[in-house]
Amino acid sequence: MTRPEITGKREIDFSLWVRKNLPDSQADGFMASDIDFYLFNYKTKNHALVEIKTYTGKLSLWQEQMYDRLGRWIQNGGDKEGWNFVGFYLIKFEKKDFTEGKVFLNGIESSEEEIKNVLSF
Repeated sequence: MTRPEITGKREIDFSLWVRKNLPDSQADGFMASDIDFYLFNYKTKNHALVEIKTYTGKLSLWQEQMYDRLGRWIQNGGDKEGWNFVGFYLIKFEKKDFTEGKVFLNGIESSEEEIKNVLSF
């Protein structure tokens, strides 16, 4: 059974449509995940994927595997236009943002400034 929407805190119309109309995750193996951010710099030709989790939320195992595969596929696929995939970043807030507790970048406690520097490639 496809996991139901539980947050009630974000725009969910398309999410609900996906859950109702596309193949079932358990029966069919069909998985869907929204990507929070795709960042790129057209001058440096660097780009990255970013997932945000609040209140110490965790990636599910299948999401970890999906992002790992996607990152490898992008990295290994190369790019004929000279773009450089700089990676996948998981930003996890202890609460909801930088002002409320700790923040972690790929599992390492970080500051807002450190994250700003990393994502400014």
